[in-house]
Amino acid sequence: MVWTRPIGRIGRIFSLSYLSMTPLLILSPLILLAALGAVWKARPVHAALLLALSLALIAVLYLTIGADFIGLVQFMVYVGAVAVLIVFSLLITRPGDEAEELARRPRSVVTGLVCTLPVLWVLVHVVSRLGNLPAGAVENPVFSVAHVGQVLFTRYAPAVLVVGVLLTAVMIGAALFAREPGKKPQCPSDS
Repeated sequence: MVWTRPIGRIGRIFSLSYLSMTPLLILSPLILLAALGAVWKARPVHAALLLALSLALIAVLYLTIGADFIGLVQFMVYVGAVAVLIVFSLLITRPGDEAEELARRPRSVVTGLVCTLPVLWVLVHVVSRLGNLPAGAVENPVFSVAHVGQVLFTRYAPAVLVVGVLLTAVMIGAALFAREPGKKPQCPSDS
């Protein structure tokens, strides 16, 4: 028997067992530290690698709580594609001046807090209103992985192709943007 305890006003909707919270309690601080490191690092490549680490830890969290499909999608799409795209884009761009970034950081923190606090207020407001829902008002729809794959690659296939072409165009644009102006590309045999 698993001991469950309702938590606060939303306890009627969400009832968590202490045993099932173990992965959350272990992985959440690691995810938070990796995300804060990604935001706080001055070198873009280090920040991108920490972002990839936080995305991978989120995927591990999904897998440990039983959300296998979303965990694998998180690994494939975010860690496997987006994070690698960011790292390669940063590697081909010109090296930046980290001193300028460190000097600009105090203003960035204030701007970030000004943007974050209203979003945090909205999230707290919405979650606090969830406690006022009648019992049984929240129903979880059941979708199979086969159904999601069928819909994604039949009905939404043009959108998937457009996203692939867009990511390719972004990578080509980053490579062109990274070239120094007026400098011709060299062939390996010219050096």
